[in-house]
Amino acid sequence: MIRSSDILLNVRLCYYGVAISHLVFAVIMIIPIDMSQDEDPRVSIYSRVRWKLITCWFNLMMLTYFPIAFYCDLKEKHGEWDTKRLRRLRKFRDYFMTSIIFPTTMYADISFWTLWMKDPELIAPMAVFKYLPYWAQHSLHTVSGIVVLMDILLLPRRRPTNMIPGLALMLAFCSVYGCVLAVSQFTGEPVYSLFELFGWLEVIMFVAITITVYMFFHFLQWYIVELIWGKTYEENNKNTTEKKNLIDKAK
Repeated sequence: MIRSSDILLNVRLCYYGVAISHLVFAVIMIIPIDMSQDEDPRVSIYSRVRWKLITCWFNLMMLTYFPIAFYCDLKEKHGEWDTKRLRRLRKFRDYFMTSIIFPTTMYADISFWTLWMKDPELIAPMAVFKYLPYWAQHSLHTVSGIVVLMDILLLPRRRPTNMIPGLALMLAFCSVYGCVLAVSQFTGEPVYSLFELFGWLEVIMFVAITITVYMFFHFLQWYIVELIWGKTYEENNKNTTEKKNLIDKAK
C-alpha cells in the first residue's frame, strides 16, 4: 500500500464528502417516490422491483464504501496508518471497489445509456421515468461512473500479484445478482423490460456479454492503476530497500 501525501489526503477527504452528500441527497429524494398506486400494473410493481435494479445495488454499495474510505483517510491523516483494524478496512475497501463497485457501475452506466438512446422502454415502461425528477438519471447513471473513476485515479493502489481472489469475488457477485434476476423473471416480475424479449439463446448471449464487459473493466482499472501509481510504488519500494540496506550496514 502506498501512503498518500497530505495534499492528496485532503483532496480525497473533500471528494469523499461530496460523494457521500450526493448519495444521501439522491436517497432522500428518490427512495420515497411511490409508484404502487399507479393504474398500470407494469408500473405499480416497480415499488418492489426497484430494489432489484443494479442501479439501486451499486448506489447503495457506494453509500457503504465512501464512509469507510473517508474514515480510512481521516485516520491516515491523523497518523493512524498501520493498526490491525485499519489494515483490514483498507483491504476490504480495495476489494469492494475494484472487484464489485467499479466494474458493476461502469457496466451498468454504459448499458443504461446504450439502451436509453436506443429505446428507453427496453429498460422499463416510459411511465416509470415520469415519476423520477429530471436530474435523476444523470445522478444515478452519470455521476456514479465519474465518482468511481475518480476513486481509481485518486487512491494509490498497486496491482495484486494474484488476480484470482478479486476475479472470484467479482464473478460471485455476478452470480448472486444473476440469481436475483432469474428468480424475479420466473415469478412474473422481470426486472428489466428487455428480458421479456429474451429466449434461451439471448439469455446465453447476455450472460456472455456481461461477463466479458465485467472482465474488461476489471482489467482496465488495473491498467489505469499501473499507469498512474506503478512508478510511485517502484520508487517507494526502492527507497525502502535502500534504507533497509543502510541500516543493515550500520549494524
